Amino acid sequence: MTETAADLVAVAMDYPFDRPDHSFLFVDGEAQALPDNGGSILDDVLLQNGAAPMHERTAVLAYGANAAPSRLKHKFSAQAQAAVFPVLNACLQGFDIVYACHFSGYGALPATPAPSSGTAVDIAVTYLDRDQLARMHETELPTQNYVFGRLGGLNLDVEGLGKLDAVHSYWSRHGAFARAGEPFALSAISAKRRGFAAVTQETAQSHARDHLAPGRDLHEFVAEQAVDPDIRKARSLALRAHARPCDHPHCEIVAR
Repeated sequence: MTETAADLVAVAMDYPFDRPDHSFLFVDGEAQALPDNGGSILDDVLLQNGAAPMHERTAVLAYGANAAPSRLKHKFSAQAQAAVFPVLNACLQGFDIVYACHFSGYGALPATPAPSSGTAVDIAVTYLDRDQLARMHETELPTQNYVFGRLGGLNLDVEGLGKLDAVHSYWSRHGAFARAGEPFALSAISAKRRGFAAVTQETAQSHARDHLAPGRDLHEFVAEQAVDPDIRKARSLALRAHARPCDHPHCEIVAR
């Protein structure tokens, strides 16, 4: 394997990437710690940075790469204006974060939320202004793997802001990658009272490889789908034979 291919595999295997263990303000590629959170304090901090106030922002679940400063920097580097927005820790009851039934553009098995009775999962919520949400759509929707919409009927506790019963989110249109009907939770994301087996990216990729290319070297398998969009698309299509659809009853798709 070439050094470039090895680098691509390393990125894929690093998913969902590192994120701080505290809420933060994303400011032009950097994560800045926030004071004790609250709506008025957040508005003050945003004002100091010349950014839109909280009431002009959309709350969007961030459960994978969208909560990681390194990936947010990559996504928003294309914007001419510096991106400034809060990323607040949150706890979502009755859900877990599981591997989606497709491969990302860099070869990872990405994530999607899935109902899981009794589970409480640690995620984040990004508060995006209109331009930032448009940019996030540009990074999530063109591949036709995710949809964007409103999830209702939730028990979501956002640090410093309290409870929400509805929030916007991206979720996989294909569902979760499952074995014997059961999704795999992301072991890199903390949760209590899990009902699904929690595995690493490497283990999830191994299960996918066993279904799609038995006997193939794992790193070569990941490198192929990171480099070749045709292989990536074909494998994502084949993976759907092992999909478990999201069965949350309160979903309203807004964009796809």
